[in-house]
Amino acid sequence: MEVQLSRYRGGRPLDLHWRGIVAAVMAALVLGGAFGAIGRSYLNASVAKPLPGAVTVHAMPVPTVTVGPGTEVTPAALPDHMLLQVPFTTQAPLNNWAQHQESCEAANLTMLSYYWTNHQDVVIDPHAADNLINQIDRWKPAPDLNDTMLGELAQQHLGYTYRIVPNDPKVIAEQLSAGRPLLAEVRTHGLGNSHYPGYASHFEQTGWSVPHFVTIIGYDSSGVWLNDPGISAGRGYHISYAQLAHAIDDLDQHHPALSQGQVLLLIAPVATPKVRTGSF
Repeated sequence: MEVQLSRYRGGRPLDLHWRGIVAAVMAALVLGGAFGAIGRSYLNASVAKPLPGAVTVHAMPVPTVTVGPGTEVTPAALPDHMLLQVPFTTQAPLNNWAQHQESCEAANLTMLSYYWTNHQDVVIDPHAADNLINQIDRWKPAPDLNDTMLGELAQQHLGYTYRIVPNDPKVIAEQLSAGRPLLAEVRTHGLGNSHYPGYASHFEQTGWSVPHFVTIIGYDSSGVWLNDPGISAGRGYHISYAQLAHAIDDLDQHHPALSQGQVLLLIAPVATPKVRTGSF
């Protein structure tokens, strides 16, 4: 049986000493895949493979003016699918889940920070990820943040801008086609991912299904791909648009103080205004 980790089930850290991919493969063989999910969190860019079908897109910062010609992608120009290679980390990259039960916001910002600074990591070095997650956690004004609070944190401490946008397939396509990942605030078990501990036996039990952020890194006609830092097997899995809407509604039902409705959060650099030179 595969060992699963969650943001709210810390447990005793496992004493793992990976020596590159050879050790990861040997562990999977010896233990029958028991530590497969954990191992993925420890692989760095030199051994972890990019997601199948990921494409390179010229990521467009957010313009200072968000309406008018040139600021939106026309529907005719939108590809039918898009998958961005956003560097991945869990929120407990050193397997220190007991310390990082409330670190999903920090983990998502860590992934975005690596993406927007053009790091080529597939999986972020766990020590580097842990350091940045710890730093962002110290900036948080509360254990759980809503979309606006997380956007303001990113703006104040990381220099990004943010927008609250509708959870709509067209909007998702527009933003990801421009190379802009989106964040969704959800309730964990509303995502329909059975890798979450207690998914079958404690689905509605307090302390098992909790508020959470995930990063939308891709879309196709049927749904979206997520980087989900709340589980070790959270890199690049696919859910339907209906499942995403359900997970957001699930947050609204169980944690109304955090929910802002069927919306998504865009966090990105601000485009440098073009300065016209010469005489007019």
